[in-house]
Amino acid sequence: MSLSQADRAALTQMLETKADLDRWRVRAQTVEEPESGSDLALDDRIFPHMAISQLARMSLVLSGEHLRLALDALQAQQLYPSSHFTVMRGALVGASQGVWILSPADRAERRERGLTVLAEMYSQMGKYYDSLAGLSQDDLEKLDDQKDWLSDRKASVAAARTGRADLNLTDVIRKAAGDTFASAGDPEAVHRLWREMSADAHVLGWSVFQRSSFGPPDRRTGIGEGRAPGSPGHIAEAFLASYRILKHGWSLFDRRCERATGA
Repeated sequence: MSLSQADRAALTQMLETKADLDRWRVRAQTVEEPESGSDLALDDRIFPHMAISQLARMSLVLSGEHLRLALDALQAQQLYPSSHFTVMRGALVGASQGVWILSPADRAERRERGLTVLAEMYSQMGKYYDSLAGLSQDDLEKLDDQKDWLSDRKASVAAARTGRADLNLTDVIRKAAGDTFASAGDPEAVHRLWREMSADAHVLGWSVFQRSSFGPPDRRTGIGEGRAPGSPGHIAEAFLASYRILKHGWSLFDRRCERATGA
C-alpha cells in the first residue's frame, strides 16, 4: 500500500493511540465502582437498579472496543471505504454518550441525562420483546415475565426523572464535542462527521462519494468512474475525534469517581 506523506502521518497518529486503547481494554475487565461520597456515588442513588456510573462506564468501554476494531484493521493493512466508518460511528456514539452523561457540574442534570439514556435502552428492549413471535409456550411465559419486569423498570425510571425528553443522539454528539473541544478543535467538524457516517451506517452511498476520486466523464453518457480505495487520512479524522472524546470521557469518569478531599 503506497501512502502519501499526509497519510503516513495520519496512520502514525492512529497507531499512537494503541497504548491508551489497550489500557482501557484492561480496565473494562474489572468492575469499577465510584468511591463513597464521590459525585457518581451520589448520582447512583437515584436509580440503584442500574447505576448511572455503570451506564456511563459501559458507554466508554464499548466506544473503546469499536476503536480497537478499527485499529486492528489498520494494523492488518486493511482499509474500508465505508465499513470503517460504521465502526467509528459506534465509537463516536459511545464516547459522546459517556461525556454527555458525565460532563454537567449539576448533579440533577447528570442524573437526568443518565436516566434519559436508560429510558431509551428500556424502550428499545421493549420493542425487541414485542417483535418476538413463534415461541414455545414455556418461552412465551418467560417472555411475559420479562415484559412485566421491564414494565416495572420503565415505570421506576419515569418516576425518577424530572423531564420527559427522548434521547437525541445528534444533540448528544454536539454537546459532547463542544465539551471536549471547548478550548481547541472544531466541535462542528465532529457534528459533520456524525452526519456523514450516518450514510455509511444506513448504506447510503453519498458518504463514499465524498471520499472518492473521479475520472473524466464518458463522452456518450456523461457519467464518470469513481474510485474509493480508502485512505488513512479520511479514517483518521473520525478515528481521532472519537478517541479524543473517549479520552475526555475516561478523565471525567475518574474525576467523578473520586471522593473530594475533606468530604
